[in-house]
Amino acid sequence: MDAWKAYRSKNRVIFSKEVSVRRAKFVVQSVENWCARSFEGFDVLLALLLITSYHLQHRDSRVILSIKDFLSDSDFRNVDHSQAFQAAWRALCGGRGRGQGPSLVIHAREAYTIQPQRFEGPCASPHIHIQIDGTIEAPKMVKDWGSKKSECWLCFERVTGLILNGSGVLNSNGESWWSSVGSSSRPEAVRFHGCQNILYNGLTQINSPRNHISVVGCTNATLLNLHLISPSSSPNTNGIDISVSHNIQIRSSSIKTGDDCISILGGSYDINITYVTCGPGHGISIGSLGKGGANDIVQKVNVRHCTFTRTQNGARIKTWPGGRGFVKNIWYEDITLINVRSPIIIDQNYCNGARRCPQPTRASALKVSGVTYRYFKGTSFPDVPAVKLDCDQRTVCDNIVMEHINITSSSQRRPLASYCRFAHVIRRFVSIGINCGFHVNPKTPSIAPYFEPPALTAQPPSPTPYAIPSTPTAQPPAPIAISPTQHAEPPALHTLSSTPYAEHFFNCSLFTILSFYILILIKAFLLS
Repeated sequence: MDAWKAYRSKNRVIFSKEVSVRRAKFVVQSVENWCARSFEGFDVLLALLLITSYHLQHRDSRVILSIKDFLSDSDFRNVDHSQAFQAAWRALCGGRGRGQGPSLVIHAREAYTIQPQRFEGPCASPHIHIQIDGTIEAPKMVKDWGSKKSECWLCFERVTGLILNGSGVLNSNGESWWSSVGSSSRPEAVRFHGCQNILYNGLTQINSPRNHISVVGCTNATLLNLHLISPSSSPNTNGIDISVSHNIQIRSSSIKTGDDCISILGGSYDINITYVTCGPGHGISIGSLGKGGANDIVQKVNVRHCTFTRTQNGARIKTWPGGRGFVKNIWYEDITLINVRSPIIIDQNYCNGARRCPQPTRASALKVSGVTYRYFKGTSFPDVPAVKLDCDQRTVCDNIVMEHINITSSSQRRPLASYCRFAHVIRRFVSIGINCGFHVNPKTPSIAPYFEPPALTAQPPSPTPYAIPSTPTAQPPAPIAISPTQHAEPPALHTLSSTPYAEHFFNCSLFTILSFYILILIKAFLLS
């Protein structure tokens, strides 16, 4: 008997059909009494009908699992709880709970240590929920991570409809990796690979051996309210890496790491990053791209309402010499800078810190175009150029737009400088002089008096972290849908007649039809 059947045998959180039928009959009776008293407010009748249909469809059959249900007596004494987590995942992913599907809950004050885990889909239910309010730790020493090399600690593969949330902590204990193992051989902390419709919300991650989060080959993922923390000296500890993915939303998160706060790699598009605080770290980067002559494409990236604090870079694009592909339609807007070393940088001679770039076998470079920087304000260290546009001579950076850039030096004695070559720049109200040799010079002079831009939204919309209510019938929220435009309200329906007799006839007829529909739903439910 597998883990799922063993758990089902406990008869936990199972609601009978009789409960739903009694609810439906009560709704019908309530509607009947209401209609006898009033002939107005058909929106109430329609709402009741929708509620009845929802309960008949989902049948309140949610199942909530706990890790403790899968711990044996020996597991309570052991340091490693990996087997219990694998058994819980088999029950969670293989469960056929209806409605929003089953949930796995790790409560506050619960703490578990596990080796690298692979949570594979597809799952039986289209909705999988894991809530972590306790602490999950990786082994503290490299030798205790197991004999098999793993590319990630918590690996989610080919899972659809996953909600991973809570107020807990994922501690990867990466300190032992940083000094003893090369960066290319270190595991990532959390990886979503080939997943769809993902919501990752509220957790804190500490000290990853390498990337804290990797999103690879995913569609429709929302990451919000996350706290990613590692020392500024920790090597290659990126906050979030995105590659070969699209429709990714990152919102209202704090990232303090030793490398890029967010890195967007090849094959990615439709990426939206809003209300992220970054620092320490290396900024929010496009790339690096084109290494070893690779053909990389990144487009449609929006970074808005973000703050960089004492970061090495701010808004950065980095490509290797000899690469192919393009970067276009990139938008950085409403950026606050607090003592940032290089606020704006396009580096097409990136070599990952090498003093001299290796000569590429192919005389080519990625094309960078359509990059907009708007409403930057704050301070920068004057030891390096605040604006650096180092573009390739063959491809040239086209349509680089800078508007309302008000960056001042953190030192009163040294002004800020810029560096630019092989870039066509359109600039308006920029506080730093930029001379690219050939630039598009609008009517506004390059060093114009700075005018304060219109006030932008200072605070993000307060997202609502989700927590499972005490009742087992609670439903987790669906992943937040990001809509590009707000739909206008439909016009109000006109009444058929203004006479009391016509209204009475219309209301009673509609009530009869809707009540008959509810009874049909009840009959179908009883026969199923």
